[in-house]
Amino acid sequence: MRAILLIARREYLSYVGTWGFWLSLLAVPVFAAIGAGVPALIEGSQPVRYFAVIDETGRGLDEMIREAQNAARREAVRERLEMMARGAGGDAAAEAALEAFDADPDGLSGLPGAAAAAGLDGAQDALASGARSHMVSAPGATLDDLRPYLTGEATVTTPEGERPLFAVFVLRPHETRTVGIDYLSANLTSTGLRSEITGYVRDYLRRDALAARGLSPDEAGALLTLSPEVTTLDARPGAAADAEVTAADRAPFVIAVVMAFVLWMAVFSVANMLLTSLIEEKGGKIIEVLLSTARFQDILIGKLAGVAAVSFTLFAVWGLVGAGITVFAAGALAGIDPRLLDILAAIADPGLLLAALVFFIAGYLMFGAIFLALGSLCDTLQDAQTLMGPVIWMLILPLLFLFFSLEASDSLFVRAASWVPLWTPFLMMARLPSEPPLWELLGSGALMIITTVLVLWGAAIVFRQGALRQADADTFKRWFRFGRKG
Repeated sequence: MRAILLIARREYLSYVGTWGFWLSLLAVPVFAAIGAGVPALIEGSQPVRYFAVIDETGRGLDEMIREAQNAARREAVRERLEMMARGAGGDAAAEAALEAFDADPDGLSGLPGAAAAAGLDGAQDALASGARSHMVSAPGATLDDLRPYLTGEATVTTPEGERPLFAVFVLRPHETRTVGIDYLSANLTSTGLRSEITGYVRDYLRRDALAARGLSPDEAGALLTLSPEVTTLDARPGAAADAEVTAADRAPFVIAVVMAFVLWMAVFSVANMLLTSLIEEKGGKIIEVLLSTARFQDILIGKLAGVAAVSFTLFAVWGLVGAGITVFAAGALAGIDPRLLDILAAIADPGLLLAALVFFIAGYLMFGAIFLALGSLCDTLQDAQTLMGPVIWMLILPLLFLFFSLEASDSLFVRAASWVPLWTPFLMMARLPSEPPLWELLGSGALMIITTVLVLWGAAIVFRQGALRQADADTFKRWFRFGRKG
């Protein structure tokens, strides 16, 4: 036992005492913050899309598009105002701010008074910002006239100064569709603006068709917005008869898949650490020194325990940081939206965390032992790469199932795949919130544990042969030639 502890301590300190460990410790929260903020940063850093509309239909569609854009912008400002006012002063502040804002039902002239009512005097610019597209007058009528403005060779006057045109919409009469749209742009990938303007024209044509059948504009608008009210009720055992499904109820399903992916990354990274460290020790004759003072089983278990302790250190630090941020930000989140606290509580479900711990231990022991056995057979990383192919594929395949498990956790294929012992830690982790039958949990878990024991037993035999240089990568390949002559 003492030898195991000494080897585990040596492995642990050899990683914790390196710069790479501390960089890894900081990398996850930093990249998590970046990943969460990247969509907003990309959206906020996009330049304003300046576009022009040439209306050849004579129906005033260019003015209709301008009015529709202004209405959409006003609604976006109103939603932003309500959220910020509620976060700053609660429901009373939000109601006062909206009342002042709605004093101007068509524009933004009520925004200063609304900001003052909510105590957001310095936030008017932030509230009014966010327009990602702006309509300007067309500088020409033909493609030859417009091309220089679309390619940046010429510019148009905008609120930001001289800018190139992003797109031009030519609206022309159409025999069967009433209106046809020619979309001109040098950007071949962005479709957001095209979809926005097409939606405005589509809604206009539908309202116009309904008005032609004798309906008033209000009646036509009511028909266009007509849709059923869908209430999703929770039918799980123990739920109230009229309990609605909330974001907090759905959060565990998403978090379980995310945790399964994190589990996969952790297992792969620590197993790879074991492989590379053992190859380095073989090359430097360190393994021979260890063999002179400890048994094979002690070295194998000690290495697995030491690297596992490194992973648990990472998880413990990340967990404490996450818990601290959650506690610190709980008040602000409750002010913005009380439902966010329920989502956080669902994320911190002890059942999910305990399951993640159990599945991590099983997955780590299985793949860690496999990688240690492979490392004992190899003298160089190049030798290891020739043997790791099947193992890497066995690790990659569960990722394909994880992407589909949110929508199809009850799929027969996903359920069958979760019985594959090497995949069980990841797929059963993702399936836990859907409450799989107890017999599936116990059966797949027992099969996983039996496989873990068998893998450890087989890895110990291979490790002994490889450490004593009685077997190598070529020997491993010959084992799988199934009687074929060398």
